[in-house]
Amino acid sequence: MRFSKIAFFFVMTQTLYSQAQETEKNEFELLDNIAINEIVYSVNSKSNSNQFILQICGSPNCFETRAYVNTISPTLLVNDVLAFIKTNLDTTLLIASIHQTEKDQISELKAKIQAVERKKAEAQRTEVENLYNNIDEEKDHYSANIVLKPLVPYDITYRVPKLAEKNSNPSEESMKLFEQGIARQYISKAKYKDTTVLGQGTLKIIDAKIQFFNNKASSIYIKAELTENETTEKLIFENNNYSVPLRYFNKYGSTVSAQTKNYNWIIIDYNNVFDYESDQFFNYSIANSQISLSNSEENKSESKVIQRRFFDFFTGIVYTDVMGFNTENSNSILNAQAKLLLPLNLRNWKKLTFTRQFTTMANIALNNSFEDESRFIAIKDDETFSNFDMLRKNNLYGKVNIDVLTYESKGWFLNTSLGYSAAFYRTGFRYTQTQPTDTDIITSRQLLSVGHGPYLNFEIRPQTNFGADIVFSLEDLNYNDTKAINGRSFKNDIIVDTGNNYFVSKYNLVNVEANFYWLTNPDKSKGGIYAKLGSYYHTENHSIFPQIMVGYATNLTSFINKSKPRNIEETLTND
Repeated sequence: MRFSKIAFFFVMTQTLYSQAQETEKNEFELLDNIAINEIVYSVNSKSNSNQFILQICGSPNCFETRAYVNTISPTLLVNDVLAFIKTNLDTTLLIASIHQTEKDQISELKAKIQAVERKKAEAQRTEVENLYNNIDEEKDHYSANIVLKPLVPYDITYRVPKLAEKNSNPSEESMKLFEQGIARQYISKAKYKDTTVLGQGTLKIIDAKIQFFNNKASSIYIKAELTENETTEKLIFENNNYSVPLRYFNKYGSTVSAQTKNYNWIIIDYNNVFDYESDQFFNYSIANSQISLSNSEENKSESKVIQRRFFDFFTGIVYTDVMGFNTENSNSILNAQAKLLLPLNLRNWKKLTFTRQFTTMANIALNNSFEDESRFIAIKDDETFSNFDMLRKNNLYGKVNIDVLTYESKGWFLNTSLGYSAAFYRTGFRYTQTQPTDTDIITSRQLLSVGHGPYLNFEIRPQTNFGADIVFSLEDLNYNDTKAINGRSFKNDIIVDTGNNYFVSKYNLVNVEANFYWLTNPDKSKGGIYAKLGSYYHTENHSIFPQIMVGYATNLTSFINKSKPRNIEETLTND
């Protein structure tokens, strides 16, 4: 009996040991077959998101490699695997004689392991996570190429004597003045006059850097060499006055200047410096990014510009209204907002832009329900309510804004826009009709109202991880839904305080708000913190509706002028 127990224990131990070995063995899965020196090997792999181990099998043995990080270079992986095969599986292998096609088999193992890890990750994600991942990994397409021209024509502005203007060469007169050490800006305009002529020297463009933001070149840096009268001078051109719409890379009318050491001004047109061209469908939809161009021999003189992705126009925001923590307040604690900003830039004249951009948003109060009467309109019998309550207690609203005229103050990173907005609001409503001898009759529904009016927006976009909007607006809010309930007219009986103020257009609401955006991790994510401080004022009953909001935004691409440089050599997928 004792012997049988020992035998049983031994058999169980061996079984468990075998199962453990089998489990360990099964951790490796067949990845691929490779042929090195006309010998076929099976390559198994065991991987996670950070590293992987290869198991290389010949006949009849298998050997495990060291652990490799997933970021290992293909060249280093090839060399180590070949050395591993020579040490463990084929001592006659001459590594120096291995053909490049055989090395490529090994370098492709890394990409195949990454594909396995992607499938594992996809299997563990929810449908929502897969949606976000597909958006993040959407392939880039390009809109066009920007070509940097090597030699460009230029104009030069001199200050010349008025009396000698007709009989003297402007260049000679100006050079005489500057040889005397007289700075151009200190020469009296009473005796001298500015004149602009076509430059006779050579202006060579060395390189350029461009930062795109909302379909404009917000920053342009051009380095050039001016050779004139056998002397060469380096010049730097920067668009310090205004951003440049992309169409001015293909048409004349947008210029930039730089000052020489003699205090003259060299003026060039962007159309002479850049070409915006494409061999496919042509468009001006450009992702917010930075590119570098060069005319030096070791670098390319053109660069593909990336087309803006569809979801780059959108941002989703989840935020808390701090005022909503007071249960007697109409504000909602938790809100969700979808926002779209579509750059237009239809007409530009230097600092002025007509119809610069179009924005729309939809906001839903996630916890605004019929659980608390402070967050929906509730009246009974002959009671009334102010139309301001349709704004204060709304549970869903949508708004459309269009910037009609915009002035850019580039030194302040500021765009000042005069625009017009339209909005609708949905508000919960409960009407109680009391019955003296029976159960009260309660009617519940959603009321719809509309508003519209002008606004003034100060958009601040410094080239950092921060952005802000300060908005002043007027709005005429009116009920525009069911005419009556239980025989009572909404407009003539139930709703009061409709407002009757005028300023350009009829209005009864004044709104002041400040929106702030911060990128929290700009190297890895487009998302960040969203905050809002604001208040509506009703001109009829002098009530206010304050808002203090803090939350997270998923994509701040359109609201923060900060982007990472793109590699000119990166592979793009054409439309």
